[in-house]
Amino acid sequence: MRRFLAAVAGSMVLVLAGCASSTTGTGGSTQHGGTVTFALPAGTVPTYISPFVSGPVSNNIDLFQFSPFLWRPLYWYGVNGQPTINYQQSMAGPPTYSNGGRTVTVTLNHKFTWSTGKPVTNRDVELWLKMLVAEKGNYLGYSPGSIPDNISSMSFPAATPYQFSITFNKVYSQLWILYDELSEIVPIPQQAWDRTSSTSPVGNYDLTTSGVQAVYTYLNSQATSESTYATNPLWKVVDGPWLLSAFAPQTGASTFVPNTHYTGPGKPLISRFEEIPFTSTSAEFDALRSGQIDYGYLPPEDSSQASYFTSRGYKVAAWPDFGFNNFFLNYTNPTAGPIFEQLYIRQAMQSLINQPQIATDIWHGDAIPTYGPIPIKPTSSYLSPAVARNPYPYSPSHAKALLVDHGWKVVPNGTDTCQRPGSGSTECGAGIPAGASLSFTEEAATGSAPFTAEIQDQVSSWASLGINVTISQKSISAIFATLEPCSNGDAGCTWQIANFGEPGATPTYSPQYLPAPGPWFGTQASNNVEGYSNAHMDQLIANTYVNSSVSAIQSLAVYAAQQMPGLWEPDYSYQISVISPKLKGALPQDPNLNLYPQYWSLTS
Repeated sequence: MRRFLAAVAGSMVLVLAGCASSTTGTGGSTQHGGTVTFALPAGTVPTYISPFVSGPVSNNIDLFQFSPFLWRPLYWYGVNGQPTINYQQSMAGPPTYSNGGRTVTVTLNHKFTWSTGKPVTNRDVELWLKMLVAEKGNYLGYSPGSIPDNISSMSFPAATPYQFSITFNKVYSQLWILYDELSEIVPIPQQAWDRTSSTSPVGNYDLTTSGVQAVYTYLNSQATSESTYATNPLWKVVDGPWLLSAFAPQTGASTFVPNTHYTGPGKPLISRFEEIPFTSTSAEFDALRSGQIDYGYLPPEDSSQASYFTSRGYKVAAWPDFGFNNFFLNYTNPTAGPIFEQLYIRQAMQSLINQPQIATDIWHGDAIPTYGPIPIKPTSSYLSPAVARNPYPYSPSHAKALLVDHGWKVVPNGTDTCQRPGSGSTECGAGIPAGASLSFTEEAATGSAPFTAEIQDQVSSWASLGINVTISQKSISAIFATLEPCSNGDAGCTWQIANFGEPGATPTYSPQYLPAPGPWFGTQASNNVEGYSNAHMDQLIANTYVNSSVSAIQSLAVYAAQQMPGLWEPDYSYQISVISPKLKGALPQDPNLNLYPQYWSLTS
């Protein structure tokens, strides 16, 4: 998902964290060096190293807790636990506007250099943007009508290598440009990556469409070779504070060491940062209790154990993220797709999900119902009263009436079938033949006992009205690997419902930070793995690009809440973090899910 709020100039918390080497914390004096271990969410591991990443192969770890350690985005978002822009951490200052607001000019800070010693310049930005123009369909943040579709021209003057300009096709909201357009850009090392093979010389291939496409093809081939992540020379040219020194493709375990040539803010104090994968929350909890993990999480099923850690000096803190939680319906599946296209079907299924009961009885208050794409917590000005309340409260009687009124024979604890095919208002709907059944398969994430209990609760509730859903549990990474729309005749695309909505896996508003869900709900948007298409939704999405008022986003959110491109389910904090008393600088936690290990230190 994305983020919000107005721009601010910096973060006092980060300033203090950057000075941690000269302070004394509780439990001992701060020291340089040492290894910090960080627990990855159960079942989720890094899968793609390049910062130019596509939606189907990426996950939250790739986006926020892997590649950003190595390659810094142009602008950084996250200040004192709020998802606002942070110019102190950014590679550029505030953008300026000219040409009636159509042209934006960005000036890079001179302080950032690559690990080779060469400066980060507009040539590195140019490579990224030229690749985005040529390969927009392979980039996870792409939405039709946004960057790069709305760019009329770009300028990267050699005479002023720290400055570049983008002219848009019309005047857009400056807030939207800063939070959803410029936020996409990640300068990448043209000096090392502008090549078409491992043996080709570095050139200026990106200056032609065919050339930059060949560059992307090569970089993508390297980014999918996980066994070479720690050794490939490409991934050694970084401008971030860390270098990847070890990576285990079988497990996803990663080790980072300081980039000794890093020139940006926050020089690492620790000597090693390790990300530890786990196949289950119980395995992580055991490692946490035994002291193997410095920064872990408390599984929801073990929430009663918080006092065990706090009594031993650990910090236990919820890590909220700004996003929403829904599970996906495959509108392009030849069997299930025509059924999911019917709004009344989605309404009936949603009316059988008792979100307040699930949040209370299964998650013990650690989850909050989701009624639309704007989260109820943390609060924001974008949350309207219409989205703060449930448009489809739990009601089996309403769900049954919807099905019966549209021509279905409802068989409680059996299988519903279509009795009145056709596209009329009292018929099953276009593309649904007589005798079609409400019988689906749902791919659901493994690793969390409460999440498994939640999906079983949903399945039981649906079954009570004859909607049969068979659960197939897989790792989150396995679900992501097949999550894309079906093409005509694509026999390998069989998924119908996909649900990876356990803690640590739900989407977050980034790298577009305004809470306008165009990248998920826009027709042919890269994150729209469902193949969902709604002309009015597209119109509302487009309005948020030019209208900077809160009401534009609220109108989109209300419509999305009513239309339900996917089904809503309770959202959770990213995790309930448990932080060792010897680890300093880890709080507050970033709602954009970024980590700042360069500001962490250990006490003796």
